[in-house]
Amino acid sequence: MVVAAPREARALDFDVRSETALQAYQLASPWGDTILNRRRLMQTLSLSVYNLQGDYVPGKADFSAVLRVRLDADFGINGHLGDADRGGETSYQTEAGPGMRFVPGLQQAPVDLMYAYVEGRSLFNGWFGFRAGRQYVVDTLGWWSFDGALARVTTPFFVQAEVYAGFEQRGGLALSTSRFERPGVWRGSHVGFGTAADQPSVTDYPSYQYTQPAPAFGVNLETNGPSWIHGRFSYRRVYNQGTSVTQQFPDPGGGFHTVKGMRLSQDRLGYSLDLNKSSLGAIKGGFTYDLYNQIIASYYGGLEAYLGSRTTVGADVDYFVPTFDADSIFNWFTRSPTTSVTARISAAPSRKFDFSASGGVRLWQTEGDPETFGDEECLASGLCSGDQEIDPGTAQTFIRDEANRETSTVVDAMANVAGRYRFGTGDVGLRGMLQAGSRGHRGGVDVSGEKRFDGGRYLTLARMSLYNWNDPLRPDRGATSFGYVLGAGVRPVKQADVRIEWEHDMNRLVGQRFRFLAILNLRLGG
Repeated sequence: MVVAAPREARALDFDVRSETALQAYQLASPWGDTILNRRRLMQTLSLSVYNLQGDYVPGKADFSAVLRVRLDADFGINGHLGDADRGGETSYQTEAGPGMRFVPGLQQAPVDLMYAYVEGRSLFNGWFGFRAGRQYVVDTLGWWSFDGALARVTTPFFVQAEVYAGFEQRGGLALSTSRFERPGVWRGSHVGFGTAADQPSVTDYPSYQYTQPAPAFGVNLETNGPSWIHGRFSYRRVYNQGTSVTQQFPDPGGGFHTVKGMRLSQDRLGYSLDLNKSSLGAIKGGFTYDLYNQIIASYYGGLEAYLGSRTTVGADVDYFVPTFDADSIFNWFTRSPTTSVTARISAAPSRKFDFSASGGVRLWQTEGDPETFGDEECLASGLCSGDQEIDPGTAQTFIRDEANRETSTVVDAMANVAGRYRFGTGDVGLRGMLQAGSRGHRGGVDVSGEKRFDGGRYLTLARMSLYNWNDPLRPDRGATSFGYVLGAGVRPVKQADVRIEWEHDMNRLVGQRFRFLAILNLRLGG
């Protein structure tokens, strides 16, 4: 990579960064009989250019342009296949036959454009701002990405408004990823699909839906000005387009039912509020509402007190119900909430030592008692009693009887603890966690250390971990795992640093497993 500096001095500033991470490790299936060798290479390259208008003047209009592209490759894909299936995970046709191992949409080296936009701020005496291009939106509704434009109006009355419109970033489209879509639908590119014998057909993979541009728009209203209060209201709507196959198997007479045209993908709103007084404490809360499902999909709240300058205590509640894309079959099934209630403390008794701890409960709720519901449904239909006559309608009556669907709650206890001690050229830390209940437990501890030499130019690190888990439904899958990590790093020049890590994990389920990680970071600015 070569970057040429401008010949004449200008107010324009630029920043170029490159991050490269190489990993090699193995994975075993839950049954331990298949080993996948992963050889992953992730590279990101970012370019930022600021002060496109010339000299920066506070309060006056300024313009910038930024972009970041990512390569997320796994050269271990196809590596575990035999000669007859060679390349079969990404190629439909192999010596073993068509589609034997084929995974639609799977790519060995996908490239996506993380963001790329032009931004203007403080236009028209500070009233107006904009962004145009691929960009992120971060609010109570979560991380989201779209291609389009955002306009921002900032008033002197402590209110700021944003309006945006464009197309949701979706996997299968050019330079895109599926990370920001609503869950519950498997979409991707159908390039290469067809009706020939050596091509995959849509009817071979009816769950693999077409990817089409997804129109979207949204509105945000938030406070602007006072530092002790911040509130934000968010609304977002996204549409699906194109054809969607609505059944897994063909009709007896042949063919599949489909849905076509523009239809809803998501329709949600949310609000968050933070109150903070530096000498006292803070209160925060928020919620999201799914207009398609007509339910409160999540809410959270927190209260914390500042006990002097070095100690904070608090309590939090978090409620979540899974929601899905409106095209997803999962909207048909019952969904139940998970609620977490915790108390916490963090303190720094000295400049060298700090610690934190939290504990609480997590409540898992279901409609009906999961311990007995299935057996009672089976008995009601005659399937489990040995009856000669089976009446599925009886099972349906049992399922819909509200007396059999009373809310059942299972409670897990949770605890977390962490501490760190810093000395002149390094630090050591400890972290532990435990979650336990009637359905099993998992818990463990990590001990880590880092040492720097020559003013931070060289780095060494080590970490050891010991974890245990158990599931009463699968007692043969319980185990105790031990692992360690050894690493080193160097910063040969100010603009670059390199780090390598070696990880070794072992337990009775997977035996010995190894992982190698190498990271290279490059920076250039002017």
